[in-house]
Amino acid sequence: MKFSVVALVLATAGSGVYGLEKRIVGGSAVSSSAFSFVTNIVIDGDSSTSVCTGALISPTVVITSAYCVADPISNKALAPNRIAVGQGKISSILGTAGSKVELTKVLAAGYAIPQAVNVHPGYNSIAYSDNVAVLVLEKPLVNATSANVGAKIIKKPSTTTNAAYTAVGWGATSNDGASYPDQLQQTTLAVGSKSVCSEIWAPYTNLTNSLCLAPIKSSSNVCSGDGLLVKVATDQSVGLAGILNLVATEDDVPAVKCTEEGAVDFFTTFSNYVAWLTQITPLKESDFVSTASFSYDSADIGDDDQSSSESESDSDSASEESSLDDVDSESSDASRSFKLAAPLVAIASVAFGALF
Repeated sequence: MKFSVVALVLATAGSGVYGLEKRIVGGSAVSSSAFSFVTNIVIDGDSSTSVCTGALISPTVVITSAYCVADPISNKALAPNRIAVGQGKISSILGTAGSKVELTKVLAAGYAIPQAVNVHPGYNSIAYSDNVAVLVLEKPLVNATSANVGAKIIKKPSTTTNAAYTAVGWGATSNDGASYPDQLQQTTLAVGSKSVCSEIWAPYTNLTNSLCLAPIKSSSNVCSGDGLLVKVATDQSVGLAGILNLVATEDDVPAVKCTEEGAVDFFTTFSNYVAWLTQITPLKESDFVSTASFSYDSADIGDDDQSSSESESDSDSASEESSLDDVDSESSDASRSFKLAAPLVAIASVAFGALF
């Protein structure tokens, strides 16, 4: 199923990020049971209600982006009573994307107001720095238990060019923001070269808490807040790599259209914030950092000056099996050429596939 291109809509001063429509554009549906840790975060805005994506790293701790839950002018956390956290499809709750829905209706559907909203103190919406936040819930969500909160942070995500990752989310999918999906959406991304990504967004050259990726399909990409970057481990557990920070092109930072030719995605990597997470939550590092092995399939590189990357594995290599076949199916036959600034990088035959 194909979805339309969306534009980034800037929020008005003092209104928070309520004007941002978070979505995966051109994504495909995936069983939410495969990603039972994914949450919806509903923001009660002045004139509209918006949604972004988060992940449970424990039954009561949600990690997300700072721009989801911070005021874009002050960069300070929104009041908890303007935020609701829940799981599953929200089309029946919110109706038309971008419309105003009373938070009481969302809460009646089993969503919860967080007890605390923690935006990283280094977050700056203009500089796109430290774009990470944590919500602490008073009690687990209705369907959240330690059994289905299976996502842990990948301690060392692969930065090898063309290593494949999946982005998932529940955000709106249409050009006019008319609807939310009935199923969780996914799209496949591949790591871009450091030099080319730095040409598009210069700060990337010196960042250690960011990962640059590009879409496998020109018609499909993450957009403005709906990109939870994940990877399936060899033991079938799911690891969290990061959250979308910025979509950019050589000419536009941020990109005007998320599926614009040459668009690349810069993700904030969670592994850089482990110490901070232990300071602001009751969790120990062992509670939310994965010890699993991750095998990264590598795509073929086209006619540019880069050398072909080999498939890498952090340790033991094993195939990712049938319990997540619906995740793998999108990229098993995916091939396209995409522009990364001046060079043309061809991404083809990605064996492993895949938000808002």
